[in-house]
Amino acid sequence: MKKLILMAGVAGSGKSTWSRAYAQNHPNTYIIDTDDTRKSITGSYLVFTEPVSLAWDEMIRKANEILAREEDCTVIIDSTFLNDERRLYFLDRLKGYDYLEHYMVKFHDYSVVYRNNKARSKEKWVPEEVIDKMIKSYVHPSPEVERLFDKIVIEYWN
Repeated sequence: MKKLILMAGVAGSGKSTWSRAYAQNHPNTYIIDTDDTRKSITGSYLVFTEPVSLAWDEMIRKANEILAREEDCTVIIDSTFLNDERRLYFLDRLKGYDYLEHYMVKFHDYSVVYRNNKARSKEKWVPEEVIDKMIKSYVHPSPEVERLFDKIVIEYWN
């Protein structure tokens, strides 16, 4: 089976940590990370592609390549996926998976996210005002988008 997981949450929420832990316990898991993709394109975590879809398209290309090559695998796309626009951009372009899961990380108290952000290497810090905007724009999938997933997992990590 080819499983695709869209890992969602604001910057500093622990998506990458969760993805790496998942991969350790699930053989043949591939992680495609927004930060690493952006760095491979621009040479820096802090430089964003223009348009931003350049990084997204590269992530989609990598995922589609893995899904076409592997017979049994899990591909985790580690990004924010805060709204339906981003979710649909990826879902309209990703091909070849058998099972689709949306894993949404949320917090009752987002102060932990700000602490996690500052605990990362300085080159990965996200300005607090950007995190503020992310928190405000993080929404559950609409009923139409929700139907596209086989499973949606929402976890509050505090």
